[in-house]
Amino acid sequence: MWCYRQCGVLSPCLFSLYVDDIIRTLRVSGYGIYVGSIFAGCIRYAYDILLLFYSGLQKMINICYDHGLCWDIKFNPAKRQSISFVECYSP
Repeated sequence: MWCYRQCGVLSPCLFSLYVDDIIRTLRVSGYGIYVGSIFAGCIRYAYDILLLFYSGLQKMINICYDHGLCWDIKFNPAKRQSISFVECYSP
């Protein structure tokens, strides 16, 4: 595994290249959110990955976990957050 400095100028670009396969695998899995034909189920910013989903969250997490095992990426469960929005219909 190659290393990069977390605060380095190129670090976000290198991280994006390193996790690009995760995004590709999530996109073809069919899970997550799509806006028309555009995959919006995973958003990256710097060193963070945000999973957006309508259903299939556990399957998306499993994809990330399996990819992490293969490429020696460690996800920090202490940083996880979740929020849920529910549609409400009033008569």
